[in-house]
Amino acid sequence: MSISTLPIPVASSLTSPTSQAGSIEAWTFGFGPAASADLSLIVPTYNERGNIIELIMRLDRVLAGLEWELIFIDDDSPDGTAELIRSQCALHPNLRLIERIGRRGLSSACLEGMHAASGPLLAVMDADLQHDEAILPVMLATLRSQDLDVVVGTRNAAGGTMGEFSPLRVALSKLGRSLSRIVAPDLVSDPMSGFFLLRRSFYLEVADSVEGKGFKILLDMLTTCTRRVRVGEVGYRFRNRQHGKSKLGPSVLFEYLLMLGRKLLRTQRNRPRAAQIQPPASEFYRRA
Repeated sequence: MSISTLPIPVASSLTSPTSQAGSIEAWTFGFGPAASADLSLIVPTYNERGNIIELIMRLDRVLAGLEWELIFIDDDSPDGTAELIRSQCALHPNLRLIERIGRRGLSSACLEGMHAASGPLLAVMDADLQHDEAILPVMLATLRSQDLDVVVGTRNAAGGTMGEFSPLRVALSKLGRSLSRIVAPDLVSDPMSGFFLLRRSFYLEVADSVEGKGFKILLDMLTTCTRRVRVGEVGYRFRNRQHGKSKLGPSVLFEYLLMLGRKLLRTQRNRPRAAQIQPPASEFYRRA
């Protein structure tokens, strides 16, 4: 399709589904959702300009044959990430951009992207190319064949590895995993994962109740749900970042601890438990 025949892109306002934060405005850019999209990919960005083109190319390869849309949520990156994505929207009708001005936050960005998505299945992943996009078809097949609500890309189960990460980073990941058991004992093998697939229907169940703060939206959603949730896992190798800088720092760890503290206070009488079934699917529930 030549650029001259493309429909005119429309910018529109978007209200965040996270009521705790109040009504906030963002701007969307693109050609609307892909017709009858099977899958909506949600990718939050901040200073990821060097990874955008490669990510689009990789997704094009692994999702061939599917109807899918890719929604970027950019937090006003100073490196020109939004400008580059906007230019790609003119070349790829299934790309959409949500620009958020004056605020940041990975969890809230993911929620806004999921709320704007059109597909019945939603996949959340990072833009830094550390998540292995090649397992997306496997995650889709696992969710559909086992009738699951969520499938998590894990570094800590069969087929998963932290890759070439430093011993310090591996230790920090293990610490975060151990701390998560305070609110979700044996829930999933990688509760800090930012790479997961879920049904839109499940998202809508928890959208009004999640905190939407910090960086660990998966754990937030799973521990918020008040019914039995079916969770599966697919292992993958965590790759090294090629461009840009890691967002992991003291503030991220501090926010994670705060979230765990809030969850503990909220669920101290109704702590979720894991049901004992065979992998790759697992179940947990939280008593109402």
